[in-house]
Amino acid sequence: AAVDGEDEILRIRRELARLPREIHRYLDENHVHSAAAALISLFSMIAPRSDRYPLATALAASNGGGSDDWNYRANANNPPLLETQMKMVYLHVQTLPSRTVKLATKILHRSAAKKGGAHVTAAALSALDLLDVDRTKFDTGDDGGNAGISSITSINNNQTNRNNMNRANKLIDLYYESKAKLLNKLLNRLTLPSSISTAADAVSVTNAAERILSKIVLILQYDVILYPYMIFVLRKFPIHVDVAGKTGSGSGNGHQHTNPKTIVNKDQILHSIMSTLPPQFDGAVLQSKSSRFLAAHLPLIRTKVKTVLQIIAGTTASKLGQIRQSLYDKTDGVECMKELDGSGVCTWEEALAGMVDVRVVTHGTFASAGDGGGGGGTSGVADTHDTRSAANATPSSSSSSSSRRFSLWGALFSNTFSSLVHSLLTSSFHSVHSRVVSTLRTSLARAPPADCMLPHEAHRNALRIATDLDASLRRVSDDAHELLVHAEEREESERRLRQSLYVQTCEIMGRLLNELRRMLLVAGGTKEGRDGKKRRREFGAGDEEDEEEICTGGEDATKVLIVGRLCHLLKFRLKTLPTLLDPKSSPAVLAAGLGGGKSTGMITLLELSSSFDLADDDDDGLISFDEAMEAMESAFSGTHFHGAEMVRDTLLLTSSSSTVGGDASRGVPSGNATFGANAHNKSAPRNVTLSELALLSARGLRHDASGPESALGTVQSSLDDIVGRCFREWARAALSTPLKSFRTALQERVEVACTVSDLEWRRLNGLVEKDDALLREINESKGDQTKLKQRPMVVGQVSPYIVSYILAVSAVLNRSVCPADSLPPVPSMEYAKVLGISFRDEKEIPNMLSTIRGSLLGEAVTTLSHSLQQLILESAEDDNGGNGDQHTKLKKCSPSSLVQLLLDVKFVHRCFFERNQYGFLFTTSDFETGKTSDEESRDITEDLSKRLSIYVKSKVTDESSIISAISERHSQVFVSCDLFFSSLFGEDEDGSFTTSPSSTVMNGGSSMLSFSPSFILNPLASSRRFTLLPIQAEKSLTELQLRGKYGKKSQEEKAANIAPASGNALGSGFGFLSSMLTKTR
Repeated sequence: AAVDGEDEILRIRRELARLPREIHRYLDENHVHSAAAALISLFSMIAPRSDRYPLATALAASNGGGSDDWNYRANANNPPLLETQMKMVYLHVQTLPSRTVKLATKILHRSAAKKGGAHVTAAALSALDLLDVDRTKFDTGDDGGNAGISSITSINNNQTNRNNMNRANKLIDLYYESKAKLLNKLLNRLTLPSSISTAADAVSVTNAAERILSKIVLILQYDVILYPYMIFVLRKFPIHVDVAGKTGSGSGNGHQHTNPKTIVNKDQILHSIMSTLPPQFDGAVLQSKSSRFLAAHLPLIRTKVKTVLQIIAGTTASKLGQIRQSLYDKTDGVECMKELDGSGVCTWEEALAGMVDVRVVTHGTFASAGDGGGGGGTSGVADTHDTRSAANATPSSSSSSSSRRFSLWGALFSNTFSSLVHSLLTSSFHSVHSRVVSTLRTSLARAPPADCMLPHEAHRNALRIATDLDASLRRVSDDAHELLVHAEEREESERRLRQSLYVQTCEIMGRLLNELRRMLLVAGGTKEGRDGKKRRREFGAGDEEDEEEICTGGEDATKVLIVGRLCHLLKFRLKTLPTLLDPKSSPAVLAAGLGGGKSTGMITLLELSSSFDLADDDDDGLISFDEAMEAMESAFSGTHFHGAEMVRDTLLLTSSSSTVGGDASRGVPSGNATFGANAHNKSAPRNVTLSELALLSARGLRHDASGPESALGTVQSSLDDIVGRCFREWARAALSTPLKSFRTALQERVEVACTVSDLEWRRLNGLVEKDDALLREINESKGDQTKLKQRPMVVGQVSPYIVSYILAVSAVLNRSVCPADSLPPVPSMEYAKVLGISFRDEKEIPNMLSTIRGSLLGEAVTTLSHSLQQLILESAEDDNGGNGDQHTKLKKCSPSSLVQLLLDVKFVHRCFFERNQYGFLFTTSDFETGKTSDEESRDITEDLSKRLSIYVKSKVTDESSIISAISERHSQVFVSCDLFFSSLFGEDEDGSFTTSPSSTVMNGGSSMLSFSPSFILNPLASSRRFTLLPIQAEKSLTELQLRGKYGKKSQEEKAANIAPASGNALGSGFGFLSSMLTKTR
């Protein structure tokens, strides 16, 4: 026994000498479980033999130590050497438990996915459990103080089970608390600068964000779901052994301090770790804890990720697409799933089923899914058959839960990227709109007056704006499509993206069209385009006021011309619109394709039109913003759309702008000062049309697949309306000065015709022969007027003011077009059909030249016809207070003046309705009669011709001769002005208007045209845009010519010197003359 005692003491002393060295070696290699087990072995040898070391006693007791033999340890007679060695060893290792705990905690605060896996995590948990001094004090019974180490063997099984369960719960809480701290630390590191200055900064910031996001994904996959399932539920995990056979239970850094030939028993290692942990972990508690952890942290991660991705997206969309690809590959990618299933212990699906409660996680993600707007889509729950049905399934349904699986991609990034793409598109389209409007306003501010503007400059500016807009839309679309870089989710992502692009394009075009139309109203006053014709029909109501308004309208001719040119180019240059506004990408079609049918809460254009008509009290086709909100709210009642909010969002208004009668400066978001510039101008009415509202409500409106009620057709029709209005206003302003001169001259001519006799009229207009004055004196003295009436009727020329006005129209046309305006707007009919432009023939599609010419012809014929009607038929001095005969002026006119008026009216009719080969491009319809403006002008000229013909017939004897003479006078004008009329009315190829009829003879052989003043045109200013300058001859050519001249001269002089003597004598006698003759040869 003495020997055994001595042997035991020797063994204890050897262990006391060996264990501290092993503990230090384990700690140096981060093998916390081995270090903790060695510490427990060391303290288990010290605690029974002395009570002077409380830490050793507590740890030994907490790990199953303590017995009746410990009662004698205070009285134990230990050898002095053992006492001294125990004391020295204890003092040496008493700080190692806390060091081991810190090291194990540090391991838990790191991601284990790439640092040894579940083995490292289980070892750290085992170390923390072994070194927990309160390991056996989890009694929930009567007295916690009696749950000490007095008698471990006497504790009943229930108490043991409770202790073990409490230990397990404590370890689970400790584990997830450490992972929460780890995630929070990474999220704090994910905070990026608000602005990125250079491309290098953008790349570095993006790479750093991608690394951090990848770490977060790995933590959620391995540390939160997969490894806890292996450790706590299966109690089995893969053991990582390095090359030498040493276990990598720590960090796996590969330090070797053992024999390379050592064979490691993996089962023994697994047993050594798991035997120290609680024997059982409650799976329900573990699943609840893991699910609540995900439900609490996924929204935080998603919000942070969205903020970071928005900053990254501001630099380059391609890099954002790379991040999306990387995150998808690390969450739901094929390689990722293969790696998650490759542990050999369990599959990823098994871990999800055991660790994630879909209902808890879904509730957490849906409760914080406010950032998933716009693009539409699903939450983190993905359905294996139908995504939509899974997203809408009832959480309490067991059958539904069985078909649903948890997806980190769906929970974190799918909705985030969809919402991010929608937000990016919204901000990008807002930026595009701001740049277009800002560029247009800058161009208008810097443009010269209308009479000084060069057409090629206006074309260039408008073309640049239209081209930039098309390029910007294409870039936005391309950048958005760069996010679709993986094929696994391409169909769903592309569906969402195409829908978002469709809605955003409709909204930006609606805003832009509204801005362009309202921009014109700032210049044009309060009258709408449809009132322009009505104003011309009421010239008599306020003659001077209307003329003054027409003249002042010329100040805005520059604006309407540039805007008109821009809108005309937008019709044909926006090549991206057919792709962005593809009917198959509309929300209604996509919803129907997913099984939604027509019951998706979307309305039709007819329903929107009904609400619009109710709000349009004055039937002018315009409603204010406030009325539009009410109309939209009424139209979308019963759906999940909010009409008023839709108007505010699409028109970039604030909620304060909805107040009726609010100031025009309100309702403009501070982030878009460009669009709000018009709102700050009180002269800009805040209103919308039905077409604009149809585009702005695209997210809830079912557009037709094709035709004028499709999205593309609505854009084209709105552009047509603006183009027509712009060039009508421009033509009115451009022709205001010639019109004023025409009206003044016509009014003076009519007044003279009503107050002078026929002979005086002819004398004033140069139609009197030499003997007419003497004959009048003789006949008047005799009182015989018969001979005077028998004098032949002389037909004069077309009135100069009419020819001058038409020539002015031609001059305006010539100086308002450039060669590019004559080019066809579309290369083919297929191209036009794609753009939503429907014409039977390519020639019917008007180019810029046809547009300008048509507007000028329409304005000219309308102003001429209405002016002639007003000033000829309507009497300025009615005898009966305005209720007299309209033909008062005609009754007062002499026969010659009536013939002159008939000549002028017929000339106008022939020019615009017979010679005109182009027609009138822009015509407005009268609301009462239903006739267009050109039809009304034709009726006016025909009615005037009939009335004047009746009066002429009643006062002359040979009306047919007069009609023939009128035709000849017209032909003279067409011949002399053919150069100018050809550009305005077209070429007279068959010569039907320039061929003069044979002269008619009346009254006994005297020619009716025997006396007629020749048609003389005043010199006109050249319409050349550039002066023809002389071209200077090339310097080298001039030098060559001079050299040849001087060489010839020298040869002639030499020949003269060698001539015979006679010749010399002649040369000497007439030397000067000879030299002169030589020069002239």
